[in-house]
Amino acid sequence: MIHSDAMDPAWWVTGFLIASWYYLGCLGSVKGLLSDIRIRWPALLIATLSLMVLWHIRATVLPGLSLHLLGATLCTLVFGYRLALIPLTATLLLAQFTAAGDWRTLGLNACILVLWPVAISRLVAYLVDRLPSNLFVFIFVGGFFGGAAVVVSTGWLLTLTLWLTQLYPWGPLLEDYAAYWLLVAFSEAWLTGMLLTVMVVYRPALVRMFDSTRYIDNA
Repeated sequence: MIHSDAMDPAWWVTGFLIASWYYLGCLGSVKGLLSDIRIRWPALLIATLSLMVLWHIRATVLPGLSLHLLGATLCTLVFGYRLALIPLTATLLLAQFTAAGDWRTLGLNACILVLWPVAISRLVAYLVDRLPSNLFVFIFVGGFFGGAAVVVSTGWLLTLTLWLTQLYPWGPLLEDYAAYWLLVAFSEAWLTGMLLTVMVVYRPALVRMFDSTRYIDNA
């Protein structure tokens, strides 16, 4: 998570504008969104509470910088990209308040820790749709690979942003921060793949992006 200490205000203003544009674009039909929320609010609540716990299990590697799992890929596969923003954003709000205590970088953190992971998860899901209709393809590519790809790309985007904003020098970031995201990616891939496997086997209807007719009935 990025703090605003010694940061050029242009960065957090830009982050706020990009995040606002993205969120407004994802709203689409407000009536349809509210209907989805009413139907799936128990699952959304459970996901939000789980993510809040997950994000607070972190390892500090540099002063002011820590590593943690994201859970974005599983949320996107289960809820779709619009509803996935709800538990992830709620978790970010709590983390921003408790860890940073400064709301100026909220937009920038939302771009990196919420919107980017959801966008990459959507991209991986798009690629999965164009692969053979195989259950293992959905689980391993969408779950394991997707989870790892999201964490690695998010970690490196965060590293690059910290360097461009001149909050940290490149050397320590590369050696003591960026490299450790690869370890986090392995854990994220394992957790996402495991939970996704359990859900598609026992509760496939809960996974919005999983088509049981395509992956099971026609297997």
